Amino acid sequence: MNKARKGPAFVVILIMILLITAYVYAAYQMVKPDDNIICDGVFVESINLSGMTREQAAEAVKKYSDKYLQRTLEVDVNGKTVTTTLEELGYRCEDHDYIEQALQIGKGNNPFTNYAQIRDTAAKPVVYNLKYDCPEKDIREFVKNKCKKKCTKAKNAKVKMQDGVLTYTDAKEGSTVQVDSTAERIRKSVEEQEKEEIIRVKADVKIQEPTVTKDQASRCKDKIGSFQTSFNAGNVSRSRNLANAARLINDHVIYPGETFSVHDTISPLTEENGYYAAPSYSNGEVVDSIGGGVCQVSTTLYNAVLKAELEIVERSPHSMVVSYVKPSMDAAIAGDYKDFKFRNNTEVPIYIEGGTYSGTIYFNLYGEETRSEDREVTFESETIQTIQPGADKITYDKTKPASYTEVTQEAHIGYKAVLWKIVTENGKTEKTQINSSTYQAVPRYITKGAAKATPKPSARPTEKPKATAKPKATTKPKVTPKAKATTKPQAAVAPAVEEPADSTEPTGQQ
Repeated sequence: MNKARKGPAFVVILIMILLITAYVYAAYQMVKPDDNIICDGVFVESINLSGMTREQAAEAVKKYSDKYLQRTLEVDVNGKTVTTTLEELGYRCEDHDYIEQALQIGKGNNPFTNYAQIRDTAAKPVVYNLKYDCPEKDIREFVKNKCKKKCTKAKNAKVKMQDGVLTYTDAKEGSTVQVDSTAERIRKSVEEQEKEEIIRVKADVKIQEPTVTKDQASRCKDKIGSFQTSFNAGNVSRSRNLANAARLINDHVIYPGETFSVHDTISPLTEENGYYAAPSYSNGEVVDSIGGGVCQVSTTLYNAVLKAELEIVERSPHSMVVSYVKPSMDAAIAGDYKDFKFRNNTEVPIYIEGGTYSGTIYFNLYGEETRSEDREVTFESETIQTIQPGADKITYDKTKPASYTEVTQEAHIGYKAVLWKIVTENGKTEKTQINSSTYQAVPRYITKGAAKATPKPSARPTEKPKATAKPKATTKPKVTPKAKATTKPQAAVAPAVEEPADSTEPTGQQ
C-alpha cells in the first residue's frame, strides 16, 4: 500500500520540478541580457550602466572620471590663491575591471543562479566606486614649485658702501610653506570634499625671521683686512680681466656662517661676461685663454682674508710661480678643481670692497674688529726647495731654415714653499704654518729650423778648352799703403726679453 502511494507522489514532485524549471528557464530567457549588454541595476558611482554595451559603459565612465579630475583645487597661501585642477596636480583614476564584472552579472552560472542574480541586482543595485590617487612626489612638487613662490623670503639687513661710508638697510621678516604638512592637507581635502566642485585648502605657512638684523649689520664698520698687488696696465686685455673680476666681487656681503667662492662669483669666464683673451698657464706652457689674469684677483683677495684672519675653506697654488706675490701667498682659480673659498666665521656680516686703479688691484674687508690693539699679525713666505728646469725642449720646424732659432718660452724654476703666520700679542710670539705649495719647474722651449738645403745646379759642361794666350809681361806691382788702425768693435747689446704676463691655469688662473 505504501509503495503504491509513493509512486504517484514521486511523479507529482517530478512534474512540479519540471514545471518550476520550465518557468524559471522561461522567465530567465525573458530577462536575460545579450552577451554585450549590462543587466539592470548596475552602477559605477552615480552612472547607471543598465542596458549599456561594453563600449557605451566605458565611454560613460571615462566621461565621469574626466569631469571628476577637472575639479578645481584652490590653495590659500597667506591670502594669495594658487589654483590648479586635480588632473594637473597629478591625480589619475586607478585601473579597474568594473565593466567586465558588470557584464558577467546574470550570465556566468546556471539559469537558476543567473536568474537570481538578475532579480537581486534589480531589487538592490550593485554599485562600483572609482578610486583616484596622486603620487606623493607630485603633490610635494606642486607645493614647492607653486605654493612656496607666493611666500616672501625674510630679508637680512644689507650693508652698502655709499660715497665711502658704510650704510645699512632694515631687515624684513618673511614666510615659508611647510611642504610636508601642506601636501597632507591637500590629499585629505581631496578625499573629504569629493562632492565639491572647488576643493579649498589652507597652506601651512610659518613666519620666517631674518638671521641678520639692522643692529647686527651695523656692527660691520671696521676695516679688518686689506691687501693690494701691482700689474702691468699696458697689457690691456689682462688689465680688463682684473678689473672685471674685481667688479664682480666688489660690494658682496657674506653673512655669518656663509662661504664665499671666487670661482662662483666671477664665472663664467666668457666674452659675454666681460672677459678677454690673455696669457695663462696650461700644462706648463703660457697660452692665451679667455679670462687670463683672474688669479691675481683671487690671490689679492686671499691675502686680504689672511689679514682679516677669517677661515680659509679652499686654496690652491698655481702650477708655476707668479711674480706679483711670493711663493705660497697665491691662490689659483682653474675650472671646477681649483677655487678660493673662505667662510665668515664671525658674528657680523663681512663686506668686500675691491677694484683697480693705475696698475693696482686692491681688496678691503669690513667687519667687526674684536682683536686686541696690541695684536700684530704678519705672514712670511719660506722657500724650502728649489727645482731646476732641466734641459731645453726643442721643436724642429721643417718650414724654417737650419739657421733659424727662436725661444718660444723662457724656463721656469720650480719651488717648494710654505707660508707662516706670525702673531705677536701680550708680549708672546706664535708661529703657525698656513699652507704648503709646490710649483713645477718648466724647461725653456725652443723652436729650430730643420729645412734641408737646396743643392745648386751643376754647371753646363764646356767644350774642349782652347789654349790660352801667353800672358803679357806686367809692370811691377806697387806696394799698397799700410792700413790705418780701426777702432775696436763694440759688443752687441742683447735685446731685453719681457717674460709673459703672470698667467693662469687653463680656465683663467693667474
